[in-house]
Amino acid sequence: MRHNQMLHELHGSTASDRRLPRRAKISLATTASAPLRRHSRGPRSRASCGRLVAQLLARAWRASPPSPLAAAEDLAEIAVLLMKSGASALAWHALRESPLRNCPAATQLHQAYRLHSLQAAIGERSLKQVIPVLRSFGAGPVLVKGWATARFYPEPGLRPYCDLDVCVSDDHYAAARAALKAVETVGTIIDLHLGFGKFYERDTDRIFDRTQLVKLGDLDVRVLCPEDDLRFLCLHLLRHGAIRPLWLADIAVLLETRSDDFDWDRCLSGSARQVDWVACAIGLAHHLLGADVQGVPVERRVQHLPRWLVAPTLKAWGTPAESPRQVVTYLRHPIGLLKELRHHWPNPIEATMTVHGPFNELPRLPFQLGHVLSRTASLLSQLPGAR
Repeated sequence: MRHNQMLHELHGSTASDRRLPRRAKISLATTASAPLRRHSRGPRSRASCGRLVAQLLARAWRASPPSPLAAAEDLAEIAVLLMKSGASALAWHALRESPLRNCPAATQLHQAYRLHSLQAAIGERSLKQVIPVLRSFGAGPVLVKGWATARFYPEPGLRPYCDLDVCVSDDHYAAARAALKAVETVGTIIDLHLGFGKFYERDTDRIFDRTQLVKLGDLDVRVLCPEDDLRFLCLHLLRHGAIRPLWLADIAVLLETRSDDFDWDRCLSGSARQVDWVACAIGLAHHLLGADVQGVPVERRVQHLPRWLVAPTLKAWGTPAESPRQVVTYLRHPIGLLKELRHHWPNPIEATMTVHGPFNELPRLPFQLGHVLSRTASLLSQLPGAR
């Protein structure tokens, strides 16, 4: 009740006042379950492809997932999207018992699943090497994302990761940097974070105090407590524009595997705006992937998302994941810069998070302009002579 009251005060309206128009409501019947019908033979729009991705991955993390796709041509259109987004193994898990399991696109996904299963074993081996080294140098690492999330899936290979994200406190940062130069850590990609500020978590000491030790074989690995972990993943998803379906599946997995004593007051701590961000991320997991939100105290907000939130998510999922070049490399080449800038225009979700804006019904263009100005100022500060 307290969290619903916070959201009520944030938006200044009752649930009925905030009820979205019929065209803005998204239901599982139209997104995660119903087959998408084609009306032409031309190429699909990015949003249409994104909707197919959502349909295939809906509840795919469960031990016996449904398989909502009925046509091999639909799978063929999104196979590359699934491969590039890291969701290919999860897609295969959804297809392995379906009539599509022997089609060419499914075979590609099956091969990716085998590769990710192998990489999961390698990742666990790397983790068993790196964590003791960090501790031997006096650093107390907290693992986030990656294996910390993959362990909740039915199989580790369903949730691939390419690096180890490690957070340390301020007084352990120098030791951690020194440990990364040790020969035992060579060859392992380690993303070292100072605290949790990058992920909108400012109360670092309290978060470290709530961390827990979990077993990886004989090794104790320190991870976030479940409540902080769910909030962390929600904010990470939105901060990066919800561009990868696998990140939303992570949220769904944590929601559905939480224990009976999960402390929602702890998870939904912070400002009313931050609580709303978390609620909207949970809402996306429910609307697009069919995550079970029974017992979630912000269910009213989960059921009524901003009208602009779903469309850019589906569009991003229908766009092959690419890594745009750094704009700074084009500063001496104006023509190349103009061409590259179109790849850096932020989607509404990322832009809103950059300026710490509210997820209300106001147009997103001002937030996107604010994002561009913020990033431009940061870029200019990197130029020679700027300091």
